[in-house]
Amino acid sequence: MRTPVVLAVDTATPCIGAALWDGTLRTFSERVVRGADAVLSVGISEILDGAGCPDLLAVTVGPGAFTSLRVGVAAALGLALSLECRIVPFSSLEARARGVRGDRVLALLDARKGRAYAALYERRLAGWERVVPEQDLPPEEAIAMAAGQSFVAVGEGAELWREKVEAAGGQVATGADLSPAGWMAQAAGSRMDRALDAERVRLRYLRAPDAQKPHLAPAG
Repeated sequence: MRTPVVLAVDTATPCIGAALWDGTLRTFSERVVRGADAVLSVGISEILDGAGCPDLLAVTVGPGAFTSLRVGVAAALGLALSLECRIVPFSSLEARARGVRGDRVLALLDARKGRAYAALYERRLAGWERVVPEQDLPPEEAIAMAAGQSFVAVGEGAELWREKVEAAGGQVATGADLSPAGWMAQAAGSRMDRALDAERVRLRYLRAPDAQKPHLAPAG
């Protein structure tokens, strides 16, 4: 059975990314302030140039910046409908945690307004397990979830609050703020049982957005 061709998209943070996995990994990543939809479109076109047609899509559905998340999910929905393929949704926090080395990983994203989106993961005999659920907290409280044992912090919040992470006994992962699209593209094939039709994909918010689009409403 051939390896499925997977296109992954991540726009949960200002450092957006896309990746194509067909046995060889192609990646695109760029930090954007505005116009993420246009930048992402160019990036996807570049990595698809000369490649096979994707069999499967992967996309981060949250938590993250409201507007950016919509850009990525909308792009994935459009591609899935045009290509007639399904989508594997990923947690923005889990994708970042699983892409780094370490037995205890704290994923931190900047939730703005002086808060953080965070979750704690541990490597156990049965595999990776989220030991503290995804939460919207002040950064000090988010980092305190992992304090007391050694841990690795990843995500743009790890860079933003580096001093607090290190004061709590943590280590900031190399390239902590980079997009995890490459890991997602390679991992999606093992999650075929979680693939959804485009109309069933929902954004995952930890905080009510300022505005909502009916077709991208939060999961109930």
